[in-house]
Amino acid sequence: MKAKLISLVFIGGVIFSVNAKETAIKTHLFEQKSSQIEISGQVIGQDDGMPIAGATIYAKGNTKTATITDETGKFKLNVPENETHIIISYMGYGTLEYKLDKITDVVISLKPAENVLEQVLVTALGVKKSTKAISYAVTELKGTEFTKAKETNITSALAGKIAGVNVSGTATGPTGSTRVVIRGNGSLNGNNQPMYVVNDLPIDNTQLNLPGTGNAPGSPRINVDRGDGTSVINPDDIKSITVLKGGTAAALYGANAANGVILIQTKRGSAQKGIGAEYNTSFTFETPAIKPDWQYEYGSGDAGQKPLTQAKAIEYGRWSWGAKMDGTDVIQFDGVKRPYSPQKDNIKNFYQTGTTFINSLALSGGTDKASGRLSFMNMDNQGIVPNTSFNRKSVNIASNVNVTNWLKFDVVAQYNIDKTENRTTVSDAEANPNWATYMIGNTVDIRNLSPGYDANGREIAWNPVAVATNPYFAVNKIKNSDTKNRFIGMLNVKVNFTPELFLQGRIGQDYTNYDFYAYIPKTSLNNPVGYGQGSKVKLSNLNSEAILNYTKKNIYKDFSLNALLGVNSRTNVRDEVRIDGSNFVLDDFYSLTNLATITYAYPYGKTKTNSVYAAADLDYKNVVFLNFTGRQDWFSTLSKDNNKIFYPSVGTSVILSDIVKMPEWISFSKVRASWAQVGGATPDPYALNQSYSMIQGGHNGQYLQSTTGSRVPNSTLSPLTSTTVEVGTDMGFFNNRLNLDFAWYNRETTNDIVETTISNASGARTALLNLGKMKNTGVELLLSGKIINNDNFSWEASINGSYNKNTVESLTGQLNSLTMATSVNGYVTVNSDVGRPYSTIKGYKPLKDANGNTVYNVSGNTATVAQGPLEELGQGVHPWSAGISNEFKYKSVSFSFLIDGKFGGDLYSGTDLYGTRMGLTKMTLEGRENGLPISGVDPKGNPVNMVIAPADLRTYYDGLRNISSYFVYDASFIKLRQVIIGYQLPIEKFGFLSKLQGASVSFIARNLFILYKKTPNVDPESVFSAGNAQGIEQFGVPRTRSFGLSLNVKF
Repeated sequence: MKAKLISLVFIGGVIFSVNAKETAIKTHLFEQKSSQIEISGQVIGQDDGMPIAGATIYAKGNTKTATITDETGKFKLNVPENETHIIISYMGYGTLEYKLDKITDVVISLKPAENVLEQVLVTALGVKKSTKAISYAVTELKGTEFTKAKETNITSALAGKIAGVNVSGTATGPTGSTRVVIRGNGSLNGNNQPMYVVNDLPIDNTQLNLPGTGNAPGSPRINVDRGDGTSVINPDDIKSITVLKGGTAAALYGANAANGVILIQTKRGSAQKGIGAEYNTSFTFETPAIKPDWQYEYGSGDAGQKPLTQAKAIEYGRWSWGAKMDGTDVIQFDGVKRPYSPQKDNIKNFYQTGTTFINSLALSGGTDKASGRLSFMNMDNQGIVPNTSFNRKSVNIASNVNVTNWLKFDVVAQYNIDKTENRTTVSDAEANPNWATYMIGNTVDIRNLSPGYDANGREIAWNPVAVATNPYFAVNKIKNSDTKNRFIGMLNVKVNFTPELFLQGRIGQDYTNYDFYAYIPKTSLNNPVGYGQGSKVKLSNLNSEAILNYTKKNIYKDFSLNALLGVNSRTNVRDEVRIDGSNFVLDDFYSLTNLATITYAYPYGKTKTNSVYAAADLDYKNVVFLNFTGRQDWFSTLSKDNNKIFYPSVGTSVILSDIVKMPEWISFSKVRASWAQVGGATPDPYALNQSYSMIQGGHNGQYLQSTTGSRVPNSTLSPLTSTTVEVGTDMGFFNNRLNLDFAWYNRETTNDIVETTISNASGARTALLNLGKMKNTGVELLLSGKIINNDNFSWEASINGSYNKNTVESLTGQLNSLTMATSVNGYVTVNSDVGRPYSTIKGYKPLKDANGNTVYNVSGNTATVAQGPLEELGQGVHPWSAGISNEFKYKSVSFSFLIDGKFGGDLYSGTDLYGTRMGLTKMTLEGRENGLPISGVDPKGNPVNMVIAPADLRTYYDGLRNISSYFVYDASFIKLRQVIIGYQLPIEKFGFLSKLQGASVSFIARNLFILYKKTPNVDPESVFSAGNAQGIEQFGVPRTRSFGLSLNVKF
């Protein structure tokens, strides 16, 4: 049959051809020359079909007759005429014994090593290393982990899977940000999240807006989480994600990697016959996972009385301090009488079932000369909050061309368009629909507040506080929308001078164009003139790099060397236009042009970092390994005297099992140690010098010069320094069926760049200073194994756990405490205090006298608990975390589950606080019938023994807002995080499916159950922000559980 020629054209002008007859890799027996024959062919990976460069091939009967494959995986080898087999091996792959015969068109493919201790991992700068040679802790997850999970943000799927990696979702909905922290927080109020690198290109993980803790009535704010940068990665495109934890692992990336690095590799095309296609489709639905356990004995009202008029019903709209529920008709906020009965389903009745549809199609193909992959993805999400929606469309292209044996091109690019409608406002800000959903009187059906506005479009009042927006008005009339266009692309050129020496150059661009608009109509009770805001943001990150790499086996006797020298330049630009305005001219016309009063701002910043770096890896007999790296960065944001920093690292690993005779049950033993210094936390651009503005008409109509901003500049700033020491071991037992990875680390951060408050007498509010020292010390453990592995049944399991002790060791001068966040109305703060952990929660306990008696402030017939001094109530970051995963396979059926937990952290619950103030928590049942007896002393020491009457209870319980210790809870939890049931369809049994390469269907469930928790009424993971203010919960979108089905088909 005649060969068919198929041509594919990919973005970037890369054109390649696939000859269907020639895609099978051939091995030929050439004519005999004297007593030898010449073998030629190509070696590819069985997992991805890509050529393997550097594989060793030798004759079985004569190991001195050997060669290695070139950049395209090809080789030539002369072997004795009577030789029958050749041996092919490569680091990270199994060893193959190949029988020589006269059969042509045979694919020689190597299977990846099943033993994790023999695998190859992608490390810094895309360098592949054997796990034997790595001197620090590193964990790799295969792409199937993310394809199966079907999370809208791939980093959420990391939860519970990697020791030492703390993943925290936010109560801001499916489009919100995710916080990832590796080995503890290292900066006092700067960035604590890792660097993300996609296909060797550092990408921007900017969180465009993080919610604050609230705003005062009459001061509008659209308090939404606009997501982060990693959410654009299509899970179906991921080949692997590797987490580099320690300083040694990340030192080659410089300042951006002070908190670790997450490397993401996407799928590529491979040599194959014809064009391959893969189609993935999934549908998931989600519902609130938890609802508050309120009291439903006493209903809406006050002082034990039902509302008697519509005005009183509105006044009591948030209060459940009324009479005992009896089912009689009682007037409500809208003047309609309804039964005075419990309404237990307000959460269910307000929130809808959220849905997510994801469809993706990938085409791939190639020859030994060129290959490529093209994928398309569409995601549609409808959130549980009414009228919230999100759509993402993405195109991903990857192609490589081997122009010659010495010249290779790679092009990788993706383009995303995200459109979001009505991200949910959270915290105590106006337009948060979640507040009313939780706090509405417990005899009022929330559906009666719908549609939230009257015939004239004005908001319908349900309570006397205007900022507590009618939830249906919030979702129907208060609007926000955003559109994000993002391009991530990289061109890589590799020139092989010799088999040992190559030069690689790459240039990449991460560009985002983001538009955001938000409107509060003038029919709002809290903003009767209306409010609008908009922003146009352009983010550009340009990365250029060149690397010269030299590899030499047996460079001196039994020593081998891999060395590299590189230069790098990064340029980051943020260009923004912000618009704020008020006074809508026309009703229901949502446009900034409809605002009578408008102000503009034009924030702009440009930074540049230039770098040189070098690394050398030396090994002795593949048993003892030494790693050295060094990098120096120059920063444009710092003064010339302090703008550079050098980052060194050194590491070693020793394979003890190759040196010392081990018991038979120990298959492998390695010890490792490393030391590294990494810098970070450079200031924002233009922060070193004072800036000025001109005030028009300031004096007799003349311009006046004025300073801008309220922060004192500091031209002597220098980068922080993070020093890490790590030791660990990797061990394999029972023929490597069971594997252990253990690490101990100590990380010290000094000279942090911190914005701290200063005396108002200085004429400013804050100043940037180099200050402080913070330490993280911890241990990590990973135990994994193939417990059962036979033809019909297998069982794989892993257990990971970690502990991190964080201590703020010093600040500066007389400063002993640094406030990072304050809750609504200042009831608690999140602090960094000397001698205590980062994110310490501080607040107030009841005041006690010298004898331990509670002090009460008595007023007439009632009293409130007196507030004690400010003190520590808990810590907002969990020091302990663990995860357990299991996967069972029986023939074509698989079942897997993940359980994870965090322990030792605390949470201040704003929901529980307000639930108590409003008479909703079960705590408030005490005293409803016969009064509440209290005993103690007054501030003067006089005895207090009284019974607070039921009619006066609201004053007592409302006063508990000042005693924040009542609402700080142990936030430890254990969750059944994920369950997946899969079935591999028997395509060979169905004629119409027989041409498929494979097909599978899966049932997916996420966040199914909380197996253990101590936080009442809320999910312990319901923090409202991915920023540094951890440990505060207040009125976020309910955490959800999701169920779904997915289908995968390969052609």
